[in-house]
Amino acid sequence: MMQSDMKAFLLMFEKACASGEPVVSFKSGRPQIENKWTSMALMVYRETILGGTVPTTEVVSQVLGCLQLPHDAALRDRLVSSLGNISSQKQHSIFPLVDGFGEYDPRAFSLLEEATSLGVLPSMSFNKVPLFFDTTELPKNVAEVYLLTIFKGLKHRLAAGAKIPHINLIISMEEKEITTPEGEKTIELAGRAGQEISALLRRLGIPYHRKDSKLRINGVSLKNWFQPKLDSPFSTKPGDLRSSQVPLGNQITRQQRSIRLGNFSLE
Repeated sequence: MMQSDMKAFLLMFEKACASGEPVVSFKSGRPQIENKWTSMALMVYRETILGGTVPTTEVVSQVLGCLQLPHDAALRDRLVSSLGNISSQKQHSIFPLVDGFGEYDPRAFSLLEEATSLGVLPSMSFNKVPLFFDTTELPKNVAEVYLLTIFKGLKHRLAAGAKIPHINLIISMEEKEITTPEGEKTIELAGRAGQEISALLRRLGIPYHRKDSKLRINGVSLKNWFQPKLDSPFSTKPGDLRSSQVPLGNQITRQQRSIRLGNFSLE
């Protein structure tokens, strides 16, 4: 029952976004979804979990879909204007400074971490280098938010003085028949979730290298992305990771201790 409800809520939310209905609020100072269908999805999801039912991966993905920010120019301009005077050529640089990276309502992170704690989703270890993230069995929204959650964890890790590792992503592939001058030929293309992951990285301005089903994100490139050289209300000086809305200074000691103990989490 919950899955059919969530699917209906997601369809109505997507319809609202497609029609141009305002679904994002900046009242809290950060982008947050404010829509009745999202509110209903979160309410039903919460009540179901409190009732003792463990959600499926697909249900988690549908709820996360209700927390995805629209990909429209007006919202991007609003994000940029909320950070001060930033040229259009540098808009990619704002995303590491925005809660949710300009892709999802920040509540999506908590929801995904809760699903991980319930055993619905696999946990990620930061102790293996390079990091390995297999997206092939994950629905689109889960794969996207999981990757963003990894970025969030690595950003905190960088603030604690740790080195940023390379990330290897495995994406699903699909076979497709094409017609060539030599006749019919079967080729492998990235599946839908893989295409969405690639599009996400391009929107964020994170460079990656693809070979077959593997996407590789260089640790140095990711470190540079985390440290944009911008003058904005989020930072005290260009390139500083500190944010007026997301103060990390008081978390560094805790993060360093966690890293030394080898139990660094995605929080």
